[in-house]
Amino acid sequence: MRSAAAFDSMSSPSSPDPDSSASGSPLFFLLMMALLLAVWGLISDVINTGDGGSIDLRNRITGVRVASAHQDPYTYQWRQADGTERLDPFSYPSSPVSHTTVTPATLTVFLPFKDLNYRVTQWLWLGVQYAALGLGFLAWLKSTDRANWAWGGLLTCLYCLTPHWRLHVDRGQSYVLYAALLLLMMNAGRSAGKRGLWLEGLTGALLTMLRPNFGVLLGVSAARRGKVPILAAGAGLAVWALLPVLMAGTAIWKQYFAAMAIHARQYLDRVQFPPARFSLKEGIEGIPIGKFLNDTRIPFTDTSIYRLVSFQLPPNPLLIGWAVLAAGAGWLMMRRDGAGSARFQWGVSAWIYVGDYLLPAYRYNYNHILLWPVLLLGLTALKGTARKVWMGLTAGILILHTATWWLPKACLPWPGVAALLLAAGVAVMTALTSRKAAAG
Repeated sequence: MRSAAAFDSMSSPSSPDPDSSASGSPLFFLLMMALLLAVWGLISDVINTGDGGSIDLRNRITGVRVASAHQDPYTYQWRQADGTERLDPFSYPSSPVSHTTVTPATLTVFLPFKDLNYRVTQWLWLGVQYAALGLGFLAWLKSTDRANWAWGGLLTCLYCLTPHWRLHVDRGQSYVLYAALLLLMMNAGRSAGKRGLWLEGLTGALLTMLRPNFGVLLGVSAARRGKVPILAAGAGLAVWALLPVLMAGTAIWKQYFAAMAIHARQYLDRVQFPPARFSLKEGIEGIPIGKFLNDTRIPFTDTSIYRLVSFQLPPNPLLIGWAVLAAGAGWLMMRRDGAGSARFQWGVSAWIYVGDYLLPAYRYNYNHILLWPVLLLGLTALKGTARKVWMGLTAGILILHTATWWLPKACLPWPGVAALLLAAGVAVMTALTSRKAAAG
């Protein structure tokens, strides 16, 4: 139980030696080196974006274009008469569902890009991803001790060196938005006054509508036991459920859930479809088809729990069990520290990350950006020896994730497994220390 005792010392962040953030310290040198390498990574992202087709961004854009015409974006099959504006070259013609798998609320986020040329959208989305990374980091800075800034910056730069971030940007993914919004919500939750509670509730509701496993955040508003947080969460749910209906029609949510059931079944049954065939002479919105098919050779693999255990687990009991355990752990943490404490927020972020592995869908390396809030919030929640242990663990796991560039193919799941174990350890440890306090 020594580990539990160590983590039981969590409260406000500690103040390490003043020299730890001085310009002549080893930490500052490491931060500058990591920052320079991260700039090199940004240059690589610019090159990859110019050479590729941001294939996951493509199905968001085609999806919102189809949805805004009041057609089903989740079962849409492209026809040549529709023009290349709706063509996603990675949707399978023989599949009953399209490649668009994001929620209707997420499609609504992409509505401002609907009428833009796709190449312009690619460059804008590259900027959006980096802006989200920066804004999420700034939100964390506002809610943590100054002594944590340099180490948090180092962790963020180290993550930017991993192939996971390269893949995220290359594919045009949106998980960094979820991570940034989570950090924004956590910062709002630690602010005094009704404004912070409103922002916390609205952001939690938005995240719930963007990705289902963030639904545990609704429990944060419920844990507040006040009118303002509950009203904020309720208003947020209503707004983000209604906006897609105004854009795409009343059937959009029903279409989404029906399509996701098919996708889940296909994934668990490992159904494969032949890809669509296109001539390399064809272009999509002025972009040669070869650009979309360009392989940037970034290592990645499926790290969902179902893939890791050879599809031997049923998803529904796992998801229900996860939701019950997350709710129970949240209740225990709330009784000890309150819904706005650093430890409560740290534990919630860990439960969200664990839940991401349990969704019956492909889970590629770009999902690992959801670990970033867990790493940063741990610095805020810990002090003393426990904080130093956490610093070592976080640095070690990010070095392992960076090493994915050179791992053999059979070892590619290892960083994902290590991240899952780390988050699960945080989830369990925060619950155990809360239970000890509650029992006392």
